[in-house]
Amino acid sequence: MAVIMISDVPGATPDMMEEMRQAGVLDRLKAAPGFKGHWSGPTGSGYRVIELWESPDDWRAWYDGTVKPNLPPGVEATEPTFIDLTMELQPG
Repeated sequence: MAVIMISDVPGATPDMMEEMRQAGVLDRLKAAPGFKGHWSGPTGSGYRVIELWESPDDWRAWYDGTVKPNLPPGVEATEPTFIDLTMELQPG
């Protein structure tokens, strides 16, 4: 069953996320096994990431292998929340 992953990154900024994009992290995300979608944006205390994955294990492999090594010094994401996807509705 697919899962919704929600993670906060305290202290992160849109500029930091842009640096990760420029480093090719988001391009690799598109091809990550189990990846289905990404939505993110700034919050009052940092940055929030919401993604759709086939499983928490797929997300963990992606995070540990690609995201974690590319986070700026001193920035660490909180442990994510996973919610089982029970309904998906798209326009059209």
